[in-house]
Amino acid sequence: MQFQPDLKPLLKAEEIKNEFFIVSTLISLRKANDSSIGKLDHIVFKHSKINIVVFHKKNITFYVSIDNKVKNLEKLVSLIKKQS
Repeated sequence: MQFQPDLKPLLKAEEIKNEFFIVSTLISLRKANDSSIGKLDHIVFKHSKINIVVFHKKNITFYVSIDNKVKNLEKLVSLIKKQS
């Protein structure tokens, strides 16, 4: 993985605030079902411009945007989770 400092945000401040609220609410609601259906591993949101992978580990939520042209998304998700 490589950090690219020349990238520009896709979302404005208010949009990202709303996005994080939605993700936080989703994760909180899913936790209530852990005993019934098992612990949530990760979530993938597929959009026309990017894919977003969300996972929760040790009370930290990771929100990772990935170019939709990236192949083998599940392998990349596995690599990201190992690095965190």
